[in-house]
Amino acid sequence: MKIVKVKGGLGNQMFQYAFHRLLQEKYRCGDVRLDLRYYGDRGVDDIRLSRLGRMNTKFEAAGDEELRRVCLFRHEGNPLSMPYRVKIALEAKLNRKYYFENNRAYRDVTKLLDHQYFDGYWQSWRYLEPIKDQLKKEFTCDSLSDRTRGFMERFGACESVFVGVRRGDYFDNRKLADHYGRTDVEYYRQAVDHIKRKLGNPLFIFFSNDMPWVKEHLNPRTLGLEADSVLYREQEDIVDDFEELFVMKSCRHAVITNSTFHFWGGWMMENPDKLIVAPREWFKDGRPIDIIPEDWIRI
Repeated sequence: MKIVKVKGGLGNQMFQYAFHRLLQEKYRCGDVRLDLRYYGDRGVDDIRLSRLGRMNTKFEAAGDEELRRVCLFRHEGNPLSMPYRVKIALEAKLNRKYYFENNRAYRDVTKLLDHQYFDGYWQSWRYLEPIKDQLKKEFTCDSLSDRTRGFMERFGACESVFVGVRRGDYFDNRKLADHYGRTDVEYYRQAVDHIKRKLGNPLFIFFSNDMPWVKEHLNPRTLGLEADSVLYREQEDIVDDFEELFVMKSCRHAVITNSTFHFWGGWMMENPDKLIVAPREWFKDGRPIDIIPEDWIRI
């Protein structure tokens, strides 16, 4: 048995789920399970995990006895606390069964298969490529609302471009800002200009957790666009952020920021001729990552 740790929000979980499916499908590892203890006693009822479970995913959670056989410590408690971090550091140092991914660079999975436990984010398009057909079938949802389906049909029928703008935690927390950096107005200007040169009559649809800022700084005037070529996802349009992922997926093209949530919106798109623009540098501090596919446009 092999176990893959699940941690973080939906975008991170989808990469971890994909890595567990990679071990099963490409490397024939047989019984591969997910460790959900990061979420404590909330378990699979936690709102983040319930979103992963709403899709047509296939996974089994590792039980307490199975985890005890592989791990030296119980990975419970507040993941941001010092005791939790110390346990993880000791586990990675002392337990040969345990593999800890210390950065986001792509790894040759064949060299990791002696391990039984995988603690990482696995954010490389290369892990997805061998199983992309399975993932695109499993990252679907049969219970989307009529409101969401209506927008999906509308955006799928025109030259739609979803534009992802993430603010909040990247901007309010100095440490996060120094790590992730900030995609500024100039990035979006260049990205929109690139799309305009390639497409005849694009409709730019803005998705953001800070729409007032977007309307002030990324509007038709500042971007040099016609008023009817810009649309903002207003609060009354949105069911929840899980369903917004599928609205993004229904668009034909994308401009993303350095967000795994927006990455998946672009990656899951079914348009074979899609144009996807992404930041040239995912991390401001230069830490390695291999997340952007080779055919996406970097600005």
